[in-house]
Amino acid sequence: MPAPPFVVLPLFVAALLLVAGLATRAVSGILARWFTNGEAPRLGIPVGGGVVIGGLLMVVPELGLPARLGHWLYLALVLAFVLACAMGTSRLAVSAVNEYARRHPSVNPALGVARVGVRILIGILAVVTALEALGVPVAPLLTTLGVGSLALALALQETLANLFAGLYLLADRPVRAGDYIKIHDGEEGYVETIGWRSARLRTLKNNVVIVPNQKLSQAILTNYHLPSPPVATSVAVTVSYDADPAAVEAALGEELRGAAADVAEIHRAPGSEPTVRLVELSDSGMAFACFFQVRDVEAQATAGHHLRKRILARLRRDGVALALPQRVLRRR
Repeated sequence: MPAPPFVVLPLFVAALLLVAGLATRAVSGILARWFTNGEAPRLGIPVGGGVVIGGLLMVVPELGLPARLGHWLYLALVLAFVLACAMGTSRLAVSAVNEYARRHPSVNPALGVARVGVRILIGILAVVTALEALGVPVAPLLTTLGVGSLALALALQETLANLFAGLYLLADRPVRAGDYIKIHDGEEGYVETIGWRSARLRTLKNNVVIVPNQKLSQAILTNYHLPSPPVATSVAVTVSYDADPAAVEAALGEELRGAAADVAEIHRAPGSEPTVRLVELSDSGMAFACFFQVRDVEAQATAGHHLRKRILARLRRDGVALALPQRVLRRR
């Protein structure tokens, strides 16, 4: 333009600000249609700043600044442009991960790890791009980092194994926070947290058991909260052979139904009716089992306590003797 720079430059900056505002509005409108839950990323500063910085990068060589000043100003603008692009890309990627998790709730436990991973990846790419713009050779640096990363991975093999096992547990969800589990080796308790290295189980005695994620992911375990919290349990009663089995069965069934009506811990959903079965004819007597469901694994002790007291009182009233271990010895 046939005009002094002090006239052209303000006009050019004003035009850049106008274009930046239009670009910001356009991007915001597009993202509002993509993210239907109202959580569209805020890209006003990255988009507007990127447009303004990009325009300044085009005009700086034309300003006729001293070579050293122009060089450093150009590098500063390049770094600012890379930062704006990285910031916008990071916000967009994190919002996309959040949107995917909203549509697929099964990946929610791994959401935090995914967001951190996205930010780290974009940060590494931004650093590499900035170094290239500054003229720093990246290939030797990447080679050195690769060798160092291999040595670090070998040194931290167990830690990394627990880390990836934790990611598997969060994504596949064989156990969840709040579930009561029992590991084949014997540890059992409520899952408090699943961290980067280990999971914490709270036992019924209110102690905490620390289990490495790798061991938990490979263990054969029982999850008492899947597919639903109510669990089946039983109370065994062995009576003498002198008792009438039909009368004993009727008495146990009556007490079991009474306990199901009075004890809150006993689960009374349709299809979970309590039953009494004669399960064994042992050396000492007839073994009956009272089968019923409780609301969760922790309620087994309380429900069994109330039912045993009722059964003992009923058998005493009916004059039914409990069987005692006995052995007959014949002397010749």
